[in-house]
Amino acid sequence: MNCLSVNLRGARGDRKADWIRGLKTSYGIHFLAIQETKLQDSSSFMFSKFWGRAEFRIAVVNSTGRSGGLACIWCPTIFRCVNTIQNRNFIVVSGRLVQSGCMINLVNVYAPNDANGRRALWSEILGIRNSIQGLWIMMGDFNEVRDSSERMNSEFFEANAEAFNQFILSAGLVEYNMGGGSFTYISDNGTKLSKLDRYLVCLGFRERWPNAAVIALEREVSDHRPIVLSTVQTDFGHIPFRFFNSWFELPGFYDFVIQKCSTFNFSGPADLALAIKLRWLKDNIKAWLTVDKVNMDGLYCSKKSRLAEIERVAEDRM
Repeated sequence: MNCLSVNLRGARGDRKADWIRGLKTSYGIHFLAIQETKLQDSSSFMFSKFWGRAEFRIAVVNSTGRSGGLACIWCPTIFRCVNTIQNRNFIVVSGRLVQSGCMINLVNVYAPNDANGRRALWSEILGIRNSIQGLWIMMGDFNEVRDSSERMNSEFFEANAEAFNQFILSAGLVEYNMGGGSFTYISDNGTKLSKLDRYLVCLGFRERWPNAAVIALEREVSDHRPIVLSTVQTDFGHIPFRFFNSWFELPGFYDFVIQKCSTFNFSGPADLALAIKLRWLKDNIKAWLTVDKVNMDGLYCSKKSRLAEIERVAEDRM
């Protein structure tokens, strides 16, 4: 079962829908968790824009004013829901994997900004965790870090991190190493970075899928990076895309590829790391080529207009 979690900072906008739908298709996503939908009336919103034409089920929590809002979308042929618990700061979707019958609980979390609110949330989620059987996956924007290395250029509060770590320990949860980058959030001015988004799974889940992978994807239309949890060991996404040697003749392309390769981090089996790296590199190259095409088209149009102007002036002087 592959999961995608992302804080969208507002679900409206065709660009956001196209972006998420593309990720859903590329990474074979079966469960989508969205934080900060900012939808006060989710019932009237067309969530199919994120999922495509395939069948889906959904659980939502409306925003309070323009703040918050959660949505969970899943594939009913892979996961059959039997119960949901909805709260302002989380949604618990409990059910069974269709193929194996395994009971699993998926939690979409959007934690409050204030420390006291987060501690109350940890306590509430822990109570639910201890009262429901099955495997557990908790995902989303926890608005908290576990140690000082997960913040850059922003204040670190050890007491808050300790409370978060104590919750994780008490709930019997663990993390997979995250590939693709060290941080998931960047401030609007680009100076502050933090790892606020993550997956936490129970020990039983990790024992069942020891080679599962978590990877942070590139940001496009949000200040948070989407993160993917994949339990698929043999195929992480689509086959590699067609590559043209002529791309190396584009100014800056070679240096871009070398720079991106040097920043990739992943801890896990070598074959899985290679598959994830190729998928990640493909997405980065596609984005770079898109920007380069826009720049080249703009330059071409500018030169074309300049040439037309020169020809017009030449004609006037004849």
